Amino acid sequence: MQFLCLGYLDIDTFDRVPEAEKSAVLSKCFAQCVPFRATGKVVAEEGLQSPRLAKTIRPRRGQPSVTDGPFIETKEQLGSFFIVEAENIDEAVEIASLHPAALFGEEYGFGIEVRPIQ
Repeated sequence: MQFLCLGYLDIDTFDRVPEAEKSAVLSKCFAQCVPFRATGKVVAEEGLQSPRLAKTIRPRRGQPSVTDGPFIETKEQLGSFFIVEAENIDEAVEIASLHPAALFGEEYGFGIEVRPIQ
């Protein structure tokens, strides 16, 4: 069974972090991804660029309507995603718990949502 794992962060807080600190955090993230990927259960994994670069498409009067940015106003924004192959959600959570967003970055609002894929 596959699970979509969504990594969130408080983008406004993270954007205010000095570049040197941001680089150090990202280096720590990249290092932590080594044991995370070594599980052999990670099917796909990518970070996302700023939600300020996003577009949202919604139906309006039977036609696609495109707007700038994410479709909801929220403090936390989607910053990454990964897909894991696991027997059940408990194993998926165990694997996701090795991801950097589960281990550090509390001050930036890091967190992960784990959802089964239909």
